Amino acid sequence: MTHRRLPSLWRDRQGVVAPMIAVLGASLVGAAGLALDAGLYYTSSRDLRAATEAAALAAAMYPAQATARAQQSLGRNGYDPAILQSVELGRYCPDARLTSEQRFDPSLARCPGNGMMNAVRIRTGKPSRQFLTRVLGAASPIPDLAATATAARIDEAGVGVSSGVLTVTNSLVNSVNDLLGALLGIQLRLNSGDIQTLMDGHVDAGRFFDALASRVGESGTYDDLTSRSVGLRDMLIAAASAADQPATATTLTLVAGQVSNGYSVPLNGLFGLGVWKNMPVGEADEQPGLRAGLNAYQLFAFAVQAGNGAIDLSDAVSRVAAGSTVRIAAVATGPVDRPRFSFGPAGETSASTSALRLQLNLGLNLSILGITVDSVPVLIDIAAARADITAIECASTAEQARDSRVSVLASSGLVNAYVGNAPANAMSRPMPPLSANDIAPARILNVLNLVTADARAVAQPVTGNSGTLIFGPGGQGAIGRPGAPGSPASIGNGSQTGPLLSSLIGSLTASDGLQVKPLNLCVWPLCDASAVRSQLLGGIVAPLAGLAGTAVDPLLDNLLAALGIQLGHATVRVTGARCGVPVLI
Repeated sequence: MTHRRLPSLWRDRQGVVAPMIAVLGASLVGAAGLALDAGLYYTSSRDLRAATEAAALAAAMYPAQATARAQQSLGRNGYDPAILQSVELGRYCPDARLTSEQRFDPSLARCPGNGMMNAVRIRTGKPSRQFLTRVLGAASPIPDLAATATAARIDEAGVGVSSGVLTVTNSLVNSVNDLLGALLGIQLRLNSGDIQTLMDGHVDAGRFFDALASRVGESGTYDDLTSRSVGLRDMLIAAASAADQPATATTLTLVAGQVSNGYSVPLNGLFGLGVWKNMPVGEADEQPGLRAGLNAYQLFAFAVQAGNGAIDLSDAVSRVAAGSTVRIAAVATGPVDRPRFSFGPAGETSASTSALRLQLNLGLNLSILGITVDSVPVLIDIAAARADITAIECASTAEQARDSRVSVLASSGLVNAYVGNAPANAMSRPMPPLSANDIAPARILNVLNLVTADARAVAQPVTGNSGTLIFGPGGQGAIGRPGAPGSPASIGNGSQTGPLLSSLIGSLTASDGLQVKPLNLCVWPLCDASAVRSQLLGGIVAPLAGLAGTAVDPLLDNLLAALGIQLGHATVRVTGARCGVPVLI
C-alpha cells in the first residue's frame, strides 16, 4: 500500500511554502534588522551633527576656551563630552572663490590677517546603536557615528580719520567751493547749510556699496567694486540712497546735480573692506552683515581729492595790506598707501589722510632802500594722520552695540616748512619725498643787478602726537552705527599754520638764512653786504611774520579744513562695530 501512495505524495503540493519560509526567514529577519539599524543610524547621525554644530558655534564664540565650551555644549544636549574627538583652531577666509572646506585655514597660509584664530573645527564620534547587525562584528555595514562642524566669529569695526573737526564759517564755505570746485573744474555752489548738513550726516556703508554696485552694473565681489573707478555723480546718488537722514539724502542729491560722471573717482584708494572684500555684492544686509557708517562730507571731499582734478589755486590770493599778498601756487598730494575709510578686524584695519604739500608765494612791497620783495617761496609738508584699530572688546551682554569698546591707535602727522626752491618735480602727483637737503636758496631780491639776496630756511618741524583712543563706555568717543554717527575723538598738538611760518621766517636770521651779495660796479651803501642784510632782516622778517599770522594762518587753515586737514591734529571716528555672531562655515 505504501508504494502505491508514493506517486500521489510526489504530486501533492500542500505545505510547499514552509521550506521556502525556512530558507528565506533568516534573510527576511536580517533585512528587517538592517532597516532598523540603518534608520537608527541616520536618525542618530542627524542628531549628532546638530549637537556637533551647536558645540562648534559655542566654541567659536570664545576660541581660547574652545574645548571646554564644546564639551559643555555637548553635555547640555545629552551627550557624553567624551565623544569630542578633536578641536582645531584656525582662521576664517570669507572668500566666495573658496570652498567651504577651504575657508577654514588652520595654518594661516591663505588668510594670515592679524594672526588671530577666529574659527573652530570640531569632530565628534561614537559607536552607532546596532541590534541585529552587531552580530556581524567588523563585517557590519553600519559604521560608527561621526560628525564635523566648523564655525567662525569675526569681530569687526569701521574707522575713518580726518585731521580736524570743522566749524562752518563763511570763510570755510568759500574755501570748500573754491578748492573742491577747482578740483572738479566747475563753479561749486554750496551754502553753509549744505555743508553743515553733510558734516552732520552719515551714510550706511553696506547699503551704499550695494547701491553703487547696482548703478555701475557690478555683479562680482566687493573687491571688484572697490577696484574700479566710478563717476562722481553715480557715487553721490548711491550715497543719497543710503543716507541716514532725509536732509542728508537731499543735500547729496543736490551736490550730485552739480557734478557729472565725467569726473572719475578711483575707489581703491578710498575704501578698505577687510574680510568682506571677496564676498558677493548685495549681501550687506545678510547676517553677519557690514554695519558701519560713512561721514557724508568726508565721503564727498575725499572722493573729489581721489579724482584726477588738478589743484590750481593761483587765484586764491589774500591781500592784507597794500602790496602784500599771500598766493597759493600749487598743492600736491602724496601716494595713497592706506584707505580713507576701512572696515575689518583688529590688527589689520587702518585708515589715514593723504600726505599734502602746499607751495606758497608770500609777497611784500617794502620801503627798504627802494627794494621790493616780490616773492618769498614757502613749502609746507603735512604728513598723513593715521588710525589703526588695535582691539575690539565685545561685551558679554545683550547690548553689545552699547557696551562694547574699540581701541584705536591714532597719530597726527609731522609738519615741515621750508623757504627756498624745491626740486622741479616737488609738486608732481604723487609727490616725491622731500628733505631739507633738497631745498636750494631762492633769489628773492635783485636790486638793479647790483645786489642780490638769496633766502633759504628750514622751520623746526611740528611733531605730531600719538596715543590710544577708546570708543565706547568710559572712552573718549562713542561708536557709531547706521543712523547714529557716534562721536569722534581727537589727538594732536593743536598747531596752526601761523606759528609754524613765524618760526620759519624767524630762521632767516640764521647765518645761512639770508645771503646778500654785492655785485661789481655797485654804489655805496649797496656794496656793504652786512648793512644791506641788516636792513633786509629788519624790513622783511617782521612784516612776513606778521603776514603769516594775520593772513596765511586763517587762509590756509580754512583751505586745509576743506580738505579735512588740521596741522598736527587727527580726528578719528569709529563708524561702526559688529561683535561677531558665530556662524557655520
